[in-house]
Amino acid sequence: MRNFREIFAGVLFLSVSALTLVSCEDNDPAPLQAVADVIVQDMKTDAGVKYGVYVYAIANYDIKSAKVTAPGTGGKVYQLTATTNKQQFVFYPQASDYTAEMPAKGDYTVEIVSTDGETITVKDAVGDEKLTPIVIKTAAMASQKLKTTWDKVTGADAYAVKLYSENKAELLYASDYLASDVVAYEFGESTLGWYSGKMPVANTNYVIELLAVKVETGVTSDKGNNLQFVTLDSKTIKWE
Repeated sequence: MRNFREIFAGVLFLSVSALTLVSCEDNDPAPLQAVADVIVQDMKTDAGVKYGVYVYAIANYDIKSAKVTAPGTGGKVYQLTATTNKQQFVFYPQASDYTAEMPAKGDYTVEIVSTDGETITVKDAVGDEKLTPIVIKTAAMASQKLKTTWDKVTGADAYAVKLYSENKAELLYASDYLASDVVAYEFGESTLGWYSGKMPVANTNYVIELLAVKVETGVTSDKGNNLQFVTLDSKTIKWE
């Protein structure tokens, strides 16, 4: 999963193993293939918790454009944008995209157009399951390590911890998925998970982000690419 953490810097990780590149004959190019996931994400506001959708799509060829259409007549259309990898497109919800109501339940249609003009359509089901908002209990430095604690979120299948620059423009660190019974995580400069050349600087502010995730109901394999809901909380800390 680590190779594609950048696409889900705001949320989780993506595994390219979901794409099996095959062809009928050895000399034939593989057909256009793609996977996509539509995930509900929460946001805490003064008016209460609101909900939006995060969408990622990945193909085995460079993508020209990608969009997702919500279910129902006149379903909302979300335009995905390119990442640093031309085979990955994503939709990050902005504040105006969040609403007090959960996003529409049902099959979301993702249309992907390659740079060669070939089109493929995939669907992803979104349910109405959600998690109680996660809250960081403590986030403190000790012995040059940052330890974060939280209370268990009922129904969460896993947790993850990330470290960003103070303005959240750059992701420096991301843990692997943590088991559903874990309620604390500690990492330092020697812990696996840092991006190359992205080590913290002493006496500098960073943002620690904590996530809890719920897998789509009925999914028993490839869970990382079939998420239903993500709840997150963040806090500014000083690296010492």
